[in-house]
Amino acid sequence: MDRWLCAFLGGFALSFFFHHPADVVQLTLLAILASFCIVLNYCTRLPSFFLGGVLCGILWGAGNAYLLTSRQVAADWFAQDVTLTLQVSEVTATSPASWRVAAHVISSSTDLSKPAPQQLRLYWYEPHADGPQRMPRQGEHWRMVTRLKAPQGTRNQGSMRYHRHLLGQNIQALGTIRRGELLGGTPTVRQRLVSELQRALTDVPLAGVLLALLVGERFALSNDDWQVVQRTGLAHLLAISGMHLSLVTGFAFALAWQLLARTQRKRGRREQLNLWSLTPWLALPLALLYAWLAGFAIATLRALLMLLVIWWHKAYACRVSSWRVLLRAVVVVILLQPMAPLSLGFWLSVGAVLSILWMSWRWPTYRGRWAKLRALWRFEWLITLLFVPVMAASFGGVASAAALTNLLVVPLVSFWVLPMGLVGLGFAALAQTAWAQWWFALAIWPLAQLWPALSNLAAQPWQWLPAVNLPPWPWLAVGVTLLVLPLRWRCRLLACTALSFAFLVTQAMPPSATYQLHVLDVEQGSAMVLERQGHALLIDTGASWEGHGSMAERVIMPFLDARRLRPEIGFITHTDRDHEGGYATVAAAYPQLRWYGGHKGAPCLAGQQGNWRGVSWQVLHPRQASERGNHSNNSSCVLLLKLGQVKVLVTGDIEKRSERQLLAELAPLQADILLVPHHGSKSSSESYFVRHVQPAAALLSRGRNSAYGHPHEQVVSTYKNLKIALVDTARGGQITLHSDGVTWWLEQPFSAALGYWFDAETSQ
Repeated sequence: MDRWLCAFLGGFALSFFFHHPADVVQLTLLAILASFCIVLNYCTRLPSFFLGGVLCGILWGAGNAYLLTSRQVAADWFAQDVTLTLQVSEVTATSPASWRVAAHVISSSTDLSKPAPQQLRLYWYEPHADGPQRMPRQGEHWRMVTRLKAPQGTRNQGSMRYHRHLLGQNIQALGTIRRGELLGGTPTVRQRLVSELQRALTDVPLAGVLLALLVGERFALSNDDWQVVQRTGLAHLLAISGMHLSLVTGFAFALAWQLLARTQRKRGRREQLNLWSLTPWLALPLALLYAWLAGFAIATLRALLMLLVIWWHKAYACRVSSWRVLLRAVVVVILLQPMAPLSLGFWLSVGAVLSILWMSWRWPTYRGRWAKLRALWRFEWLITLLFVPVMAASFGGVASAAALTNLLVVPLVSFWVLPMGLVGLGFAALAQTAWAQWWFALAIWPLAQLWPALSNLAAQPWQWLPAVNLPPWPWLAVGVTLLVLPLRWRCRLLACTALSFAFLVTQAMPPSATYQLHVLDVEQGSAMVLERQGHALLIDTGASWEGHGSMAERVIMPFLDARRLRPEIGFITHTDRDHEGGYATVAAAYPQLRWYGGHKGAPCLAGQQGNWRGVSWQVLHPRQASERGNHSNNSSCVLLLKLGQVKVLVTGDIEKRSERQLLAELAPLQADILLVPHHGSKSSSESYFVRHVQPAAALLSRGRNSAYGHPHEQVVSTYKNLKIALVDTARGGQITLHSDGVTWWLEQPFSAALGYWFDAETSQ
């Protein structure tokens, strides 16, 4: 049976490598073939059972992919205001300037023939702008005027694959809330409990941390507290998952055992009752209750499913190895959460369990004094070491003291903070606020005493090692593998020495002499990085939002870190927020960066020119500096970049008046590549101007479902009629121009055409 499950998982994994979802005909054919293989195995001696398992796995993965993609929302719902009646599912984040809620659509007052999206993630910016507004609560019904967009995040090297996360969460559309009106509805029991818990935590230190530990709600965490737990390797404590459920179930198991044992004084009676088979039935309801408290979040539900599989084996005395139990648990998770592999949390959970099993097999059990403490210490440094490549690739850095902090804090949370906090939670549920506050203060007291030391540790430069200062994660992965392989220490030392030598040789090699211009996907905005010999020239920094971060934090800085680039020169073509918004973030990270244009840089004026690492740049426009910099569209800084013999024209947000002015001034506009002016607005890209530039390709940076209607149909027709290839960040993410100085070619590395079905484009 377990071999068949392995074949099933292999087929399921194969389904994620399809470039397009299977259609009904293909799914039907797969079902027929799988059934035929299984029947053939039973009717003959042909070993076709495993092939049937592989086909069943492919059918399960491809079938769920078909169902997900068939529910794609039509573009008619986007880029316009729609009025929806919603039931709030969850409030996922709060700040003084915004709320983020998940909601289920009940009905729509907008007359559209296409089906409405069902699951939404909505942002309510400045909710108090029109007067005091109460935050939505889970279970309530609201009528909201929303502006929806496709569930697609930015796609760049170094950035999170947000669209995969949304697909795994079954979110069908994103959006913003313009106005909201409470219709009624009763908050759920869990929402009322969370509200009571917040009231009881009013004067308790580290209230946000305790709220996350007890019910998995992280919206009350301050940015400072989140930085502390992330940079000390303790972030996993704030998500109710396997560790929390195991602890709660273990406490319940021990309590049930003691209660049952005390009811039966005689040993023979206790053996007759078989406490090992009865006790799990009493502990299981508490595990289910705790998972409910966490809102049955995906990580919690995944941990609960795996725990149920283990419980089933224990309750029915199934004698199988731990490896087989894990295999069966993973299959159950896959059956109930088919999109779980798209979540990093799934791989972290499975990887942690695999590490425990591997450690138990690789090293003998400690005996004698301090055996359990020594085993815990070994596990902490091993799990930290094994996850170094994952953390470096996914989170942009590694907490060097994570093993030590976990060794100290995890037992403290497990045996003090969490048990006493749950007692306080019980009092809060009974509306005994005074008692709840007392227990909460007692529960958090040791962690509060330790918190200043953790904050100081998180601030140490040696504690958080940015990924840019470490070897690339593939090198780290190979190094970790060599360290933990069951080889003699001399062999491991020799292999690690050879790997270090190979890495140093590759680092000593001269940087590539090619040019690479990256047009980043920053939604409605502009940001470009010209890469040369391990350094960078920046053009624009994307948008920013007051109190909500910037594209520099989300896209540009992770991209620079992923490519290991250090910028030396920066240009701001235009002072609108979608071009200059990330300036402060980039300038703070790279204070030696020399800037042209914008409010802070040197004036960007026609006639300026220079040479940066073999790249000639020349400013063609404007001829006069305005009093407040290039603050209007027609004052945008127009740049001509020469990558050897390849020319690139960067136009900012100039409109037709500036296009005509450039032509009248006989500016050297001819270029191989044109950055489409003003994101494809109809106010730009006049046919005569484009014809004079004579580009072979035009690169368009814009937002999906743009509220401004970018690109305008007339602009698209202009480029199409002139037979100029139009490459769009909204249709494929990051655009990269490669050139050796003579020839050039374009690439969209995260385009769905080069990816898999879960990267497919959604409605524009």
